[in-house]
Amino acid sequence: MIRKIVLIFILAGFSGLLSGQASRAMKEAKRLVFFGNYQAALPYIQMLYRSDTSNAYYNYLLGHCLFQLPKEKPMALPFLKRSVQSTSASIEEWSPNERNAPNKAWLFYGMSLHHHYRFALAIQAYKKYLTLCDPSEKAMIEQYIFSCESAMKIMKDSIEISIENLGNIINSEYDEHTPVISSDETTIIFTSRRQGGTGNELTDDGKYFEDIYIARQEYGRWSAPVGISPNINTPRHEASITLSYDGTELFIYKDDFGIGNIYYSKLKNNEWSVPVKLGSNINTQSNETHATLSPDGQMLIFTSDRPGGKGGKDLYSCQRLPNGEWGVAVPMSDVINTPFEEEGPFFHPDGYTLYFSSTGHNTIGGYDLFYCELQPDGSWSNPVNMGYPINTTDDELFYVLSADGKRAYFSSIREEGFGGKDLYVMNLLSLPEKSSTVIKGVVKIAGTNVVPEDLVISVKDLSTKKLVGKYKPNRETGVYTMILKQGRDYEFSCETPHCRFTPEVINVPDKSAFNIINKPIELNPIGVIEKTD
Repeated sequence: MIRKIVLIFILAGFSGLLSGQASRAMKEAKRLVFFGNYQAALPYIQMLYRSDTSNAYYNYLLGHCLFQLPKEKPMALPFLKRSVQSTSASIEEWSPNERNAPNKAWLFYGMSLHHHYRFALAIQAYKKYLTLCDPSEKAMIEQYIFSCESAMKIMKDSIEISIENLGNIINSEYDEHTPVISSDETTIIFTSRRQGGTGNELTDDGKYFEDIYIARQEYGRWSAPVGISPNINTPRHEASITLSYDGTELFIYKDDFGIGNIYYSKLKNNEWSVPVKLGSNINTQSNETHATLSPDGQMLIFTSDRPGGKGGKDLYSCQRLPNGEWGVAVPMSDVINTPFEEEGPFFHPDGYTLYFSSTGHNTIGGYDLFYCELQPDGSWSNPVNMGYPINTTDDELFYVLSADGKRAYFSSIREEGFGGKDLYVMNLLSLPEKSSTVIKGVVKIAGTNVVPEDLVISVKDLSTKKLVGKYKPNRETGVYTMILKQGRDYEFSCETPHCRFTPEVINVPDKSAFNIINKPIELNPIGVIEKTD
């Protein structure tokens, strides 16, 4: 009898010890999840799960945590499956004594099935959650169901691609993302959260602050990346966004104490200037996160979650004014923006194809890549899903395409990677080349190496009599690059604020495939006409 009493006291004490450990583990997990540091929270949640593997709430916490971690995401499914065996609309969140999972477990179970391409079962889980969710969530869940239905159709016709990691010279054990490529693909600018950055400090999510890096390709090999410039990188977040087609204007995302804003820096004498914040027509008290510049530098398309949009982040556009400032931003067409999220616009060098990512439209899942084309009347065509396996059930974001449309640079987390997100190049084997022509060369005054200051090359399509665009050569080298439609005659007019030169007609032959023409432009001083205005 005495032994039984002693055993009861021992078990009670052991139970109290376990309860105390569970409370401490739950408290620490809650704190870390609040800051978004799921990686650090994972061991504490695993400790809770191991203490009672049949507990639906512990299974939910573990499945939910794994689902937030890109590399561990595929492992979430069995835990979420067990969590939906016992759900309740009323639970005590972050209590070690809770045994029921919240109704939201059905949502994450559906999302995990969706991630594993198990679309029919995912639809069942989503429909179950539709009967339990708040009315404000219904549009989102219905979109998830539509995505599953779209995926089953789109995946019937796959596209042939090959994917290459850019290698351990570019990539590290940390996150690399948001690549920006020069027009000739010899320079890459990207963002990394690697150790040794400007501030070399960790954020609340356990990762280093972002810095921007640059590398160059010579003889088919990338050089070791270096910080782009002390004028650009700071101890806080900076991220590369887009590069002007002539390579002299870099747009940057900066986190201004919780508000995302877009800045630009100019390259002069091989040095990047201190970034300047774009004006109030673009940056607001909301978040502006990404942007792309048209090849002629006259249109900026950017992402914002400002009030008045269709929902979430939308795409906006604005035109560059004669004084160099940006005009009033207007929402992009309802053909493009949806009640969901649009992000990562990229204006292709051909001047009329816009690529962007969206969680709306007929996405396979998460953010998918779409493209649409600028029409002669200024409208945009209906967005087209780029297909599988370019798009997957995960997020496809911040892709940039080569001038010939045959390669896409992007970031992804993959098993063969070097750590977190790595940079990759995707060879679009079964997609046709862009039927465009690159015109490039050096412009200078005949008989000299002088590049007139503030020179602008205006290009007019002689068949339509419309201005195609205005292009600026590199101030130091005189190098210019542009992409034009084939089978046309174009008038090239060069001018500065003080004078203009005799126009020249250039024929771009119809080659049906991507073509490059080297066209030096020598400005004849005899043709200079002094401006009177």
